[in-house]
Amino acid sequence: MNDYDQIVRRLGESQKILFVTHARPDGDGIGSGSAFTMAARAAGKEARFLVPDSVPDIYAFLPPEEPAGPQDFAKLSKWAQLIVVLDTSVSGQLNGLDFSPSDVKGITVAIDHHSTPGDIASALWVDSSAGAAGVMVVEIIQTLGWPVDAKVAQALATAILSDTGWLRFSNTDARVLQTMAKLVSLGVRPDQIYRKLYQNDRPNRIRLGGRAMSGLELFCDSRLGVMTLLRRDFEELEARPDETENLVNEALRIRSVEVAVLLVQQDGEIRVSLRSRDDVDVAQVARRFGGGGHAKAAGFRSNEDIMQVKNLLVKALTEEIAGCKR
Repeated sequence: MNDYDQIVRRLGESQKILFVTHARPDGDGIGSGSAFTMAARAAGKEARFLVPDSVPDIYAFLPPEEPAGPQDFAKLSKWAQLIVVLDTSVSGQLNGLDFSPSDVKGITVAIDHHSTPGDIASALWVDSSAGAAGVMVVEIIQTLGWPVDAKVAQALATAILSDTGWLRFSNTDARVLQTMAKLVSLGVRPDQIYRKLYQNDRPNRIRLGGRAMSGLELFCDSRLGVMTLLRRDFEELEARPDETENLVNEALRIRSVEVAVLLVQQDGEIRVSLRSRDDVDVAQVARRFGGGGHAKAAGFRSNEDIMQVKNLLVKALTEEIAGCKR
């Protein structure tokens, strides 16, 4: 029995299920977790969704209620017969949640489309060919025969659309398009989701983006773009940490930039986002700093000084960009 079959079997057999996504949650993780939770409940299960970090305001319309937080994990991990980790399997991306057998009553499984599998799950389905974890969740829900209503379909579509850059990234393939066609046939309106996500910003968020771009540094003959946001930037602009969503992509609007970096200083730690246009595997670089992700989209966290992290990261990336001279 492969891990896919084992995960499907456990989902079918378990009555109490806890769905968990990664810290610094994005549309794929929140959409997948929200959809799974609602579909499980519609199938007669008791299901909860836990996010080990604050949910960005733009995704607040997806979960059926406010997700549980890290302070609830100890209690819920003893309640659940099955814990399903979504969109990651790396312990370092779960904000210190303890999945050791002594603290978890049930079985832990993971569903992930990243190429950096971890060791927290007894059963792990990794499919790096999937454009989004949401695609994998659709396939499992279909196999289980769980109901998919309009709310579930909307959450799944948000997961897929946000992780494929609205079907414009290279991970948009026939499998993604076929899955989206099914969801649209169920009544999903991509235009309405787009307005909720990308035409709903506060002025503070626009100013934060301007601050990030105004401090843009270019290295390696302008092939590497690095932006830095300090704690005081958020204080001065009255901006929220979740309003950095997708800001890293702004540097890729510059024709010469092949790799974009955004470093964000918040609450005693540094959060780093990496994006690559073509040849540089930023997941490989992120792994050196304890993170992970996709070849073209990755990230990590650090408790070190932000300038020290930036200097080390610039050095690492300039070594990866062919023919680069710092």
